[in-house]
Amino acid sequence: VMLGDAQAAKSMLGELRAFADKSPFSFAGVTDASRTLLQFGVDAGSVIPTIKRIGDVAAGDEGKIASLSLAFGQMTSTGRLMGQDLNQMINAGFNPLQEISRTTGESMASLKKRMEDGGISAAMVAKAFETATSEGGKFHGMTERMSESTLGLYSTLKDNAGTAVRTMAE
Repeated sequence: VMLGDAQAAKSMLGELRAFADKSPFSFAGVTDASRTLLQFGVDAGSVIPTIKRIGDVAAGDEGKIASLSLAFGQMTSTGRLMGQDLNQMINAGFNPLQEISRTTGESMASLKKRMEDGGISAAMVAKAFETATSEGGKFHGMTERMSESTLGLYSTLKDNAGTAVRTMAE
């Protein structure tokens, strides 16, 4: 319903299931986070890469993926980073201004002033998530590393058991 296309929804759900299967996140957790992004107007084509980046930043914490998705969605809907969104992201473990500062060399004071003036766009924050989770970034490959932890393996086992039960029921 949210995508307006059954085939697109089936494809997205398949990609979300594959991500959940190889991550410490549950399928329900990633679908809820994706639904949040879609409800705030994040383009359907960018939901999967955004969820993967948010997942890396969340470092295996299901609560953080939900919080970051909510803050990212809110920010996207307004088109700019506002103080409340920044605080939500920081509380969930990611300060996009620090990442922007790291990649541009601009001071934190200058970035905070720009944010207060409405000058930090949603695209700039999305780019901060991208650089933070790309090679050389603080969160690069975090989902993969966390999926190999005991918690990650347990989560994958739980999701796989649920998939097996659904398959048998069908």
